Amino acid sequence: MAGWTTHQREKVQGRTPEDNARLIRRSVTAVVGVGILALVVATGVASESFEASTADNEAQIVQLKGQMDDTRPTPVKADAGAQLSKLTEAAAADAKKVATGEQTFAALYHQASVQPSLNNGVPNRATREIIKHRRDMAPLFSRDSFLVSDKEAYSTSSLTAFDATTEIDPRYAWYIRYTGADAAAPGMYTWKVETVMPDLSVKDSSGATNQAKVVWLCRDTKSGEVLAWASALYVRNATTGTFGHLSLVVTAAGAQYENPAIKMPTGSGVPELGGTGSQEKGGKR
Repeated sequence: MAGWTTHQREKVQGRTPEDNARLIRRSVTAVVGVGILALVVATGVASESFEASTADNEAQIVQLKGQMDDTRPTPVKADAGAQLSKLTEAAAADAKKVATGEQTFAALYHQASVQPSLNNGVPNRATREIIKHRRDMAPLFSRDSFLVSDKEAYSTSSLTAFDATTEIDPRYAWYIRYTGADAAAPGMYTWKVETVMPDLSVKDSSGATNQAKVVWLCRDTKSGEVLAWASALYVRNATTGTFGHLSLVVTAAGAQYENPAIKMPTGSGVPELGGTGSQEKGGKR
């Protein structure tokens, strides 16, 4: 061991300055080479990690974007609210016309009951006014809701061309209160609009609807009892609207005041005012 150490010492002492410089250069080159190799390896690992991370991020972005597209609400045009307001106003205005028209029927039927007959087969003036009033009411309703032809609806015959106990043509009076055989005074009961509600289940491309559900109540003016109620669907196209799918119910309270010659089926209670209930085409009661 001592001999090997002495030999190494002599070898080092025997080196020339050029040998020492050459050895230093080799050592530096080796160290730099190792560093470069480590850097390349580290860079490669980092690059693979970045690419994997980027791929993961891109996948998450696509997934989240899909979720956002699924949950994003349908764009609503700015004028949808204005359209809804116009629909409600129009439906309420036309519904009020209908209620006024039904109250006019009440007055005409009462007048027809008390006016003397001409005894020549010609109906008295009030009865003729009832026929005219049916014509006046017709534009408020869709034609497909009519049960009979215009000829039948506007005739002076006291017989209806449909079963008045189960059906109603919207041009005819919905409910007339009687005192015995005579129609009661119109001040004893009144028709009024109860609710007007846009049907939000039906929407166009702008997010608005052109339909509204309307309910009318006929009440005893003294007791406030509901004698009858009606519901219909209002559809507005452009600047005009009409009612259809009319449903009419006479309550137990109202049935006792009906025309003795025509007894209608009675309904129980008042409808849910949020909807029009079960309705059929053709004005089913």
